[in-house]
Amino acid sequence: MTALGDGLWFSMWAIYLTSVQGVPPATMGLAMGLGGGIGLLAAFPVGTLTDRLGARETLLAVTVLRAVFALAFLATHTFWPLLVAAALFTSMETAAKGTKVALVHLMLPEEDCLPVLARARVVQHLLYAAGAGAAAWVLSRQSAAPYQGAVVVNSLTFVVSAATLARLPRVPPVPAARRQASTAALRDFPFIAIMSSTAVLALCWALLSSGLPLWLKEDTAAPVWIAPLSVLVSSLLIALFQVRVTRSGRRLAGAVRSSRRAGAALAGCCLVFAAASWPARPAAAAVVVLSGLGLHVVGELHYVAARWGLSVKLMAHGAQGQYQAVAAMTEGGVVALGPALVTTLVIDGKGAGWSILALAFLTCTLPVARLCRSALRRTSTRSVRENSPA
Repeated sequence: MTALGDGLWFSMWAIYLTSVQGVPPATMGLAMGLGGGIGLLAAFPVGTLTDRLGARETLLAVTVLRAVFALAFLATHTFWPLLVAAALFTSMETAAKGTKVALVHLMLPEEDCLPVLARARVVQHLLYAAGAGAAAWVLSRQSAAPYQGAVVVNSLTFVVSAATLARLPRVPPVPAARRQASTAALRDFPFIAIMSSTAVLALCWALLSSGLPLWLKEDTAAPVWIAPLSVLVSSLLIALFQVRVTRSGRRLAGAVRSSRRAGAALAGCCLVFAAASWPARPAAAAVVVLSGLGLHVVGELHYVAARWGLSVKLMAHGAQGQYQAVAAMTEGGVVALGPALVTTLVIDGKGAGWSILALAFLTCTLPVARLCRSALRRTSTRSVRENSPA
């Protein structure tokens, strides 16, 4: 249910903060980036609690806090309140991502984990599309009330999700005898490197949530409502194809290939979005934007498949919460910095900024295969140590 609020919020927050709350774009990007970065610090302790207290209980508490923190954006007119709101909201948003994957992995056999995550994402994106459709209506309004109402609706979706989570069966915490050291994931440098390098691909979400709306408004002839429409179309296409594409990530080699395909598709998307500034007619510019959206969808599909495959296959058993927290933190760091980075590159850098983003997408996946070999060697060594007689 949270996906409905996510689709609503992430399709409108850049316009809401700048046009309704009166935060200058540069200030908005900086506050959201810094606040989001600070909020990431909570993810790893929450991941450790997931292993010690149980995944369902931890995710339930995190979801309730998300409902509370979502309302903080009603009082953000200047830099510092916005920074605090971003820090609080991002801390629980990031923690929820890692805890959710750990919960699914602990509830099901490992071979069922990725298919279930993919099917859940299908439902998530159908709701996300509904939220984006509602955002299109909100963006067409001239008064502040619809925007403020959307913030409240976003909070209520977390309340409904918490009530649903409370009805799930309890997943026991990892037994003390099988539990890894509380810093095991932080000392797994190959895993951290893989998660950090592929996390650059998470800039794809900032492209749609902040970069594209501002680019359409400032530098193209295309109507700004193309931005929420793009989120809506993207969500529907992801709902149709995520399960199929995720099959490619069920094996480690397939996950590596998916990461490369994601980088190439997203790089092409950036170049096409940049070209949308050339046509003088709104219809022609809109066609170019939608062409770039097609590449964006391919990139996002393969990024998610790669991310799940890499994080699940390479994490240590007995520390699922920790490892998924690291995965969420690295991705969350890019998501937090994404609005400021993308806004700066797109608004100030123009076409050159889009080219820089394309280069980042192309190069970030180059070391993944070599890092996976190092991670597998480390896993083999750890397994030998754990199974050797005392």
